[in-house]
Amino acid sequence: MNKKRIAAIIGLILIGLLYLATLALAFLDSPFARNCLMASLFCTIVVPAVLYGYITFLGSGSSKRQEESKGKTGLTNESPEE
Repeated sequence: MNKKRIAAIIGLILIGLLYLATLALAFLDSPFARNCLMASLFCTIVVPAVLYGYITFLGSGSSKRQEESKGKTGLTNESPEE
């Protein structure tokens, strides 16, 4: 498996666990549960954003490598200048 797929699977598992934790903590009535609920809600927003940035970063690195390899082999789709 490639790095993007692994990151996506880890992200899905983390988000699922955060949803379950949020649901469980919503029914508990204590100050600690309230703080954990707020932390879980915050992470529900932050984790997908960070994973999106990570996957985008991985994608930009691979496109640069593809451009470099095209430049070395001369396999570009550009028309020659006259």
